[in-house]
Amino acid sequence: MDDTQFRPATGSGGIAWFAVLLGIALGIAAALIYTWEIDPVIERNTAPWQLGPQAREEYVVAVALSYAHNGNLQLAFDRLRALRPNQNVWAMVAEVACERHRTVQVQTNSDVIVMRALEQLYRPQGASGCADGQYPTPAPVNLIPSTPTPLPTATLTPPATKTATPPLPTPAALATTGPTRTPQPEGSRIAGRPEPFCDSERSGMIEVQVSSLAGLGIPGVPVQVTWGGDQRSTFYTGLKPGRDPGFADFQMEAGRTYTVTVPDLVSPPAPVEAVPCDEVIVGGETVPVLTSYRIRFQEQAN
Repeated sequence: MDDTQFRPATGSGGIAWFAVLLGIALGIAAALIYTWEIDPVIERNTAPWQLGPQAREEYVVAVALSYAHNGNLQLAFDRLRALRPNQNVWAMVAEVACERHRTVQVQTNSDVIVMRALEQLYRPQGASGCADGQYPTPAPVNLIPSTPTPLPTATLTPPATKTATPPLPTPAALATTGPTRTPQPEGSRIAGRPEPFCDSERSGMIEVQVSSLAGLGIPGVPVQVTWGGDQRSTFYTGLKPGRDPGFADFQMEAGRTYTVTVPDLVSPPAPVEAVPCDEVIVGGETVPVLTSYRIRFQEQAN
């Protein structure tokens, strides 16, 4: 009997293992592409105490700026206690101010406003720190009224006996008579087109993102929403743990039209309307959902 028929084939086992490893690698790569690019996970419902050091500082700054606007001490206390339940919250604010005094060059009016808001929050509550009074006075803004120039009296010239052909403008003259670009003020922002979306968990929400020229989120920016002619509300970026520092949101009521603005806005404010979404099915059932909107405010170069 020929014993070669009982000899195992060589090489087939290595090819099979290579195919298995290749399939695993392709599966992992496809999963990463889907979770990172196609359908990334949005972190929600993160507690303030779970934030990292930088995010905690931005959160405290946003709370201080909000308190400087509305004067609601109880609301500020509740927000800070959620960040550090077992710590003296006013001492924590003083520590943040002290750290900013050591690491940030307080030069611009925006820096001064932040330092003043922090101190006005913790000093009346008996706390103190190394940043007490350690900021310059904001630079005054002088508005020089323009003096109207009287218009000269027009003098009528008698018509000429023969109309002369006007000379054609030279290329240099044409170049200087084109439209001129109006320079924008420093730190100006432009509003992007509102992006509507439907989400049963975010029904009727206005989601705002305020970004710097480099595309980084800016915390502590007041966002004003007006509706019904004379009703308005102001909220601040940076008070949503787990989201971008420049993120803020507002809950709309059905059937109302809202206008969203931020400081130094040079484009028309973004109007949005709380209207029902098209059919939204959750768990096999149709649920009523209001249209939500994402609006991005981007800082512009001069």
